[in-house]
Amino acid sequence: MFVKDRINSKDLRITLETLINIRWIAILGQFFTVSFVYYGLKFEFPYYIALVLIFLSAIINAYLEVNKKKFLTIDNFAATVSIFYDLVQLVILLFMTGGLSNPFSILIIVPTTISVTYLSRGSSQFIVTCSIIFSTVIAFYHMPLPSPQNQTLNFPKYYEIGMWLSLGIGIIFLGNYAYQLGRDNRIRSEALNKLEQELTNEKVVNSVGGIAAAAVHELATPLATISLVSKELQKQISKNNLAKDDINLLIEQSARCSSILKDIAEKKQEDQFIAKVSPKELVNEIVFSVDNKFNKEINIINKSLNERIKMNKKTEISYAIRNFIENAIKFAKSQIEIEIDQNKKNTNITISDDGQGFQDDVISNLGQPYLKSEKVNKNKKGMGLGVFISKSLLERCNTKVMFQNKKNNSGAVIKITWVNSQMANL
Repeated sequence: MFVKDRINSKDLRITLETLINIRWIAILGQFFTVSFVYYGLKFEFPYYIALVLIFLSAIINAYLEVNKKKFLTIDNFAATVSIFYDLVQLVILLFMTGGLSNPFSILIIVPTTISVTYLSRGSSQFIVTCSIIFSTVIAFYHMPLPSPQNQTLNFPKYYEIGMWLSLGIGIIFLGNYAYQLGRDNRIRSEALNKLEQELTNEKVVNSVGGIAAAAVHELATPLATISLVSKELQKQISKNNLAKDDINLLIEQSARCSSILKDIAEKKQEDQFIAKVSPKELVNEIVFSVDNKFNKEINIINKSLNERIKMNKKTEISYAIRNFIENAIKFAKSQIEIEIDQNKKNTNITISDDGQGFQDDVISNLGQPYLKSEKVNKNKKGMGLGVFISKSLLERCNTKVMFQNKKNNSGAVIKITWVNSQMANL
C-alpha cells in the first residue's frame, strides 16, 4: 500500500531524530497516563497488555536512538512507516480503553498533522485515510471505557457517532491546514536553496579570481629565477648545439609563462578598477549581455546629470536587474524603457514595457514564490520564482522593489530604489 514517492531524503523536511523525540514524548505520556488511571484512580482495563505495547515502542525507539548514526538520512518511505506504526499503536491502545469515548482519542489527529506537514502528498493521503478508517472501526467496535470497580460507563451511540464525526472533520480540516502551511514553507525553502546555490557558484568563481592573483604573485619570483639561470646556461654551453636549442626553448617557455601571469595580473587589476560602477554603467553592461532574441527596442534614459554615488558591482544586484530586464523583453510588444534617476536622496532604476502589464489578481502578491495568474493560459510556463528570487536578492541589498502597471494597463513597471547613503556602503 505504500508508494515510494519521488521525494528523497534531501527534500524531506523531517529528521530521524525528530521522529525519535516525538515518540519518546508519546511513550512517556502513555506510560504515566495508563499507570495513573490503573493505580491512582483504580480503574479496570487491560493495563498489562497496554504496558506491553508501550514498552514495545520504547524498545524500538531505544534501538533507533542507539543506532541513529547508521540512519543519518531517512527517506519518505521510512518516515511514513514510522508514523504509521505510531498511529496503529495508538489506535490499539484506544481500542482497549473505550474507543472514541476515551478523552485521549483526539490524539489520532497528531500522526495525521505530522504526516501532512513533512511527508509527500501520497504518504500524507495514506496516513489520513488510515486515520479515518481506524477511527471509524474503534467508534463502533471497542472494549469498555476504563471505570471504577463494579461500575460501567455506557455512552449513547449518538454520542459516539458525534465523536466520530467531529474527529473525522478535525482530521480533514487540521490536515488540510497543516498541509497548506507545510507546502508554503517547502516552496520558500526550495526557492531559497536554489538562490543560495547560485550565489555559492558565483562566490566560487570570485574565489578562483583571488587564487589566480595569488598565483601570479607567488610564481613571479620562481619564473624570474628560471629565466636568469637559463640565460647563464646559454652563455656557458654555446658550443653544444643540442643543449643550446633546449636552453632556448626553456627561455621561451618561461617568458611565455611570465607573459600569461602578467595578463592575469592586469585583468585582476582591471576587475578591481571596475568593481565600483554607476547605475548607468551597470544597466548598460546588463543590457549589452542579455539575450534580446526578439530584437525588441531597449531605450535607456539617464536623468542623472551628475552621478556622484557609485555602488559595488555585486552579483546579487546584477542577477536581479538582468532577470527583470529579460522578463520585460519577454512580455513587451516592441519596446522596453529603462530610466535611471539619481537625486540627492535616492537612486531609482525603473524598468517598463509596452506589454499587457501585470494581471490584477497577482500584482498585489508579486514577489511571492510559485505565483501564477488564473487569467493567463495554463500552458504558459512561469510560476513567479524568478521574480521572487530577484526581489529577495535586491531586498538583501537594502533595496525597495515596487510593481505597478501603466495607466490603462498599457505595460508593466518595476521600480527599484536605493537610499544613496545605503547604496554607497554596498
